[in-house]
Amino acid sequence: MLPLDIEKITHLFSGQIIVSFILIGLINAVLMMSISYRFLQAMQQCGYKGADYFKWLARKDNVYFTRLFMLSLLSTLGFILINMALSFIDNNLVDYAGFIVYFVFLAIFYMGELKKKDKVPLVLTKRMIRLSITYYLSIVLFSVVLVLLVNFIAIPFRTNLLANFRYAILCFCPIAVPYLLWVAYYINEPFEKLNIKKYVEKCKEKLSSYDNLIKIGITGSCGKTSVKEILKTILSEKYKVVATPESYNTPLGITKTVKRLDGTEDIFIAEMGARRVGDIKELTNIVKPNIAVVTGVVCQHLETFNALDNIKKTKYEIIENMEEGTAFFSADNEHTREMHNKCKLKSKTAGIDVSKKPYVYATNIKTNENGTTFTLFIGKKSIETSTLLLGKHNVSNICLAVAVADSLGLTIEEIARAIPRIRPIKHRLELIKSQNGVSILDDSYNANPEGVRSALEVLKNFSGTKFVVTPGIVELGFLESQKNYEFGLEISKVANIVILVGRARALRIREGLLSSGFDSKNIIMVSTLEDAKQELSKIVKSGDAVLFENDLPDKYL
Repeated sequence: MLPLDIEKITHLFSGQIIVSFILIGLINAVLMMSISYRFLQAMQQCGYKGADYFKWLARKDNVYFTRLFMLSLLSTLGFILINMALSFIDNNLVDYAGFIVYFVFLAIFYMGELKKKDKVPLVLTKRMIRLSITYYLSIVLFSVVLVLLVNFIAIPFRTNLLANFRYAILCFCPIAVPYLLWVAYYINEPFEKLNIKKYVEKCKEKLSSYDNLIKIGITGSCGKTSVKEILKTILSEKYKVVATPESYNTPLGITKTVKRLDGTEDIFIAEMGARRVGDIKELTNIVKPNIAVVTGVVCQHLETFNALDNIKKTKYEIIENMEEGTAFFSADNEHTREMHNKCKLKSKTAGIDVSKKPYVYATNIKTNENGTTFTLFIGKKSIETSTLLLGKHNVSNICLAVAVADSLGLTIEEIARAIPRIRPIKHRLELIKSQNGVSILDDSYNANPEGVRSALEVLKNFSGTKFVVTPGIVELGFLESQKNYEFGLEISKVANIVILVGRARALRIREGLLSSGFDSKNIIMVSTLEDAKQELSKIVKSGDAVLFENDLPDKYL
């Protein structure tokens, strides 16, 4: 152990030197901040859930973390090599020479990130601003303390070769970026929980003050948004209706919608999403619905639920936490039929599986490129109607919404008049006719095994060459690999040409395609959706049909 010279320590940590150390730390902090965007974006896309963010960070196919690791490793090695090559020069500036490599690699990394197009750009919400402030302060503190620490540790080696390499550790700092964000999240979390609680309490008070307001809660693994929009359109035939917009299905999403209520509304429809056991219970206690709708249960979000039984348990929380009211279940899903059988509230089923004897059902379903026609039955009454929506699964969704509308006093004629007015829900098997005569089926919002089959069934009805563009299905936990392989098998029965986006899931789909005898020449592998569109533009022609199945957020690609 080398003896410490107190006089030398005092000299090295004089005021002027300390300022220079802090300056180095601040410069490094700014450099770390410059490459933070993707991780802030991922945190937001994970719904500000620290556990989900860490799972994303730990994924083996996380290309962002891989790039960050390579940046850190190459910068550190470059710093060491440069300083080693210049070690014969007796000048203190040599200690900083390796930073040139660090700056070059950071610049390359930063320019590469700038070229990437965001699917879902980072939104500077109040919460994101608060998180960013805490995060940036954490980076500054981390970087400055690290510089002071390495200089203090290096004191015994000031005349030693090792002292020349003390700043190499700063070049490895980028690897700390995602973890510092994770720490900042947990620093802010107690305040955020209190903040959300405050808004939720105000929301509950406001909802309870409207005695005559009919409140409808809609949950399920799939079809929630579709049923919500369908129901809103039908009920608007007779009532003033407000529904949570888009996929606002969290406590804050619901509170934002309730804030807009002015007391003149007749009906409030709340979509209720969940990723963990207890989520639907929380939302039910906020809304206190008079009517519950359960659309279906599939293995979506299995990554966070871990087991299908947990998904079923969570969706049923809406029923368990209603003191009274009416419940409606899809007759076309075995799990919701089980829920109906054990439900103690007044309940009905609806769907297209006539063998299950639903109260509302449809027959003579015919889908073409212009929409779907069918015969609608409500009890013993029937009527012919049509919709712009495509696919049998959407007719099932309509039946579920019709059952609710019927319970609220709409006649079958009023319902039939409203059904043709239902507009296609954006990015949920939405038909778009392009200027060059190509039919585009935009099913890019989300994908689950059931939805995939429905989309492919609709694609069958189109003429011309059939294309499928997809990155695969996510959030299926241990089933993800198997389900993407099966997805490939299903695609092979319908598509002529397949464009696969990404790697991990795309490769499993490719295996499924090839195992079914699909021609490998008709499988195109690309890195991004933009690349897929470019490839598509080279080969698609008028009369062809293209299915965009799932468009993963940036955090998955």
